[in-house]
Order: sequence, then structure tokens, then C-alpha cells
Amino acid sequence: MKIMLIQPGLTLDERYGKYLGKVGPMCEPMGLAYLAAVIREAKAADVEILDIAAVRISTEELKKRIIESNPNIVGVSILTPMYLRAKEIISFVKEILPKAKIIVGGPHVTVFPEITLEENKDIDIACFGEAEATIVELLKAISEKKHFENIKGIAYRNKGEIKINPAREIKTDIDSIPLPARDLLPMDKYTPAPTYFKRLPSYLILASRGCPFKCAYCSKVSGRIYRKHSIKRIIEEINVLLNDYGAKDIIFRDDTFTVDRQHVIELCNEIIKLGLNKRFEWSCMTRVNLVDRELLKIMKKAGCWSMHYGVESGNQRLLDLIDKGITLQQVRDAFKWTREAGIEIKAFFMLGLPSETKEESMQTIKFSKEIDPDWVQFTITVPYPGTKLYEITKKDKTLKSFQWENYQTWAGWSNKELVYMPEGRNAEELKELQKYAMRSFYLRPKFILRQLKYLGSMDRVKVYMNGALALISSIKKSN
Repeated sequence: MKIMLIQPGLTLDERYGKYLGKVGPMCEPMGLAYLAAVIREAKAADVEILDIAAVRISTEELKKRIIESNPNIVGVSILTPMYLRAKEIISFVKEILPKAKIIVGGPHVTVFPEITLEENKDIDIACFGEAEATIVELLKAISEKKHFENIKGIAYRNKGEIKINPAREIKTDIDSIPLPARDLLPMDKYTPAPTYFKRLPSYLILASRGCPFKCAYCSKVSGRIYRKHSIKRIIEEINVLLNDYGAKDIIFRDDTFTVDRQHVIELCNEIIKLGLNKRFEWSCMTRVNLVDRELLKIMKKAGCWSMHYGVESGNQRLLDLIDKGITLQQVRDAFKWTREAGIEIKAFFMLGLPSETKEESMQTIKFSKEIDPDWVQFTITVPYPGTKLYEITKKDKTLKSFQWENYQTWAGWSNKELVYMPEGRNAEELKELQKYAMRSFYLRPKFILRQLKYLGSMDRVKVYMNGALALISSIKKSN
């Protein structure tokens, strides 16, 4: 039995617009890499991964690849913005290989398993939640021609009727999952966004799963139960990236890297003990209320060069509204301590939160300059399925669209329609505000002068130039 796992692709221009697309990221589909690893370990099927965006193949080339591979089963990952593209792929897969089983999974399917099957008659099975154990059981059942009623975590068709089985329990021992099958990915095609790396190659590691916090804008596909890999396992994966793929930079892509403070300290001490901090640098994402001076100091010594914080707003009322669980003073303190430790800072902000006025949007932009991180990202609020914001905006009828291809946060640079706007705001104003926020931060003389000292490689010089052109072009377009 053979299975092909497909990551549908949007081009960088489709995701970020003509100009920002030049500096947009292309990162490994870690979910499919984990699935491929468990399938291979269990010897459940021969497995391959096709990351369409990374290999940049046309629809005709994709069809040719599928015909040549001739899999018995095709698995398609569905992120909400890629829903239409995934539907197109599923449709022609069924046309080319009418006897092949089509399985879907991913964040969108996890939120809407039944609806996904209802809207796509060519899909046979939908996996929801973390699917490593599910996919192995499912492949075994398909191979042995057994029924699916006892397989947790799936929705499927049975004599024309959609059946939804109970959810699968969260896996607590994530060390039992094998290392992701990176050898099945085109690793030379991946480059993160420019503010995420110092030197290339740069790759991802997921050192934990789940996040215990309840931010209203976040869809918890991996749940709120925090689980972490052991120090030994993390070091093993670091060594694979260093030795097999020549990584010079690693991004710990955990939702909240410093949930377990002592675990992070132990990891840092092990990296230092083994001398790995002399071989690579790394970055991570976390919350401003989960760092302190001592922790940041040891992280810096272990090679951490950049911390990414979700600030979201410069207005306390709005932070409370979205259940962020932080204060503006905690933001100021964390940024001060991080800067003292010699670590660069990236801050994430959202514009157009529910009930947000234009004056409050401007407060956020002003606050970004007050705390003055090295990098900022301003996105337009999108209530993604599976979030509290989605339920609230759907219920009060302020959610304007269910066209999934428009569920993208960089609408200011692309031609996507806004799916949500606070009452009294309009799409044109919010799109222009996003561009203004980026320009007003990045085109400051203070920022430009500060960045000159960071230009340590041609990798970054190139993307800086493209980023500057994107910002300047937005001025011309606005005028």
C-alpha cells in the first residue's frame, strides 16, 4: 500500500501580495513530516510527501506526479486559507485515481470535520485532532478491509451517511512519536521570514505541543494540555538538523516556548555543556509574563538571539477583551529585560480587534514605537474557525464572510477581502492602516540606523532590500 501526503500550496504572492511575497517565508510542513514518520515506523504503508508550494509545480506537473506515483491513498492537509486549493487538488485526484481513498486532516478539518465531508463528496475520511495514532490505525483498517467504527478521531462515509467517531485522547508522551521525516521533504527549498533567522540554512523544531492559555484569537488544534519533549529528544533533533542539513539557525516554533521555566533552563545548560551553542543560534516565541532576567540570561548564553512576543495591542481594554492575560507594564518589563540580555525582540500586533476604534488602533501603533522592538508585525484581525473570536463574531453577525480563501491577515498587501471589521470601521481604512503601521515603524531613521549593525550576512541584506521596496511601494500605491 502506498500513501502520498500533499501540502497544498499558495504562492508567496497569493499569501502576502506582490511585494511582501518577495520576503515571505517557506517553512517545513511539520504535521505531514510527523505523520510520515509514524507511518514509516509502523510499516503501515510506503509514504511520500509532496509540498506543492516548496517545489513550485504547476497543476499539470502535479497531476503527472500523482499518476507516476499511483498511490492507493492520498492525504491532504487543509489550512483554512488553502481550503479552495485543497478542494481543487482533491477533485482532480479523484478524477485521476477514482479508486484511491482520499483522507484529509489539519486545522480546518479539526474544527469542521462533518462540514468538510458534506462540502466535498470526493473525500472519504476526515481526521481531526492530532493524527499520528489515528493514521496508523486507519491505514491498517484500510489494508485489512475492516470497518472504521472503532477508530477514534475520524469522520467518514458509511452507506451515504456521515459518521463522526469520538475524539482521540491527547497523547501525553510525545517522545514516543518518531523524529519528523525530514528526508521526505525538499529541505533546500525552505527559508523562514527574514526576521526569523540570522544565517541560512534555518529550520524548525517543535519542542512541545499545546498551550495552556486562552487567548480568544487562537485556535487550539493541539489543545490546552502542555506537553514537552525530553531534553535528550530535543538535543537529538538539534543534532539531526546540524549534522544532516547543515543548520546554522533553528527556530523553536512552539506556541509558548517558556511555559516550563526549569525545563528551558535545563535545555540551555545541556546545549552549553555540549558546545552546541557554538554551532548554531536560535529563536523562539513566548509570552511577556513568562520570562525574567535570569531565564533570559541563560537563554542568551545558550545561543538564543531573538525572542518573539505576542503583544497584540497597546490598549489594556482590548488586551482584556481578547483574554490575553497580560498587562502593558509586563510588556515594558519583558522588553527591557530581553534588551538587557542582548537578545533581539520581535513583537506581534493585531489591528481591528472587536470594538476597536481608530483611536485605539493608533494607540497600538504608538505603543509599538514606545517599546521599540527590533522587528514588528502588524496583522489585520481574522477570527479563524475554532477560536472564541470566531464564535463571538459569528453570533453577533459581524463576521462578514465564510469565503475561506479570504481568511488571511496580510490583506493590506494582497487583494483579499476582509472577513471581519469592527463596527464603524471599513476595509479600505483597515488595509491602509496596516500599511501605515509597518511604514511608520520601519521607515524611522532610528530603526534604519539600528539595523545597520545587524547586517552580518548577504542573506539578510537581500531580504532587507526587498522589504524596504515593499514598504516604499505601499506609499506610492496609497497615493
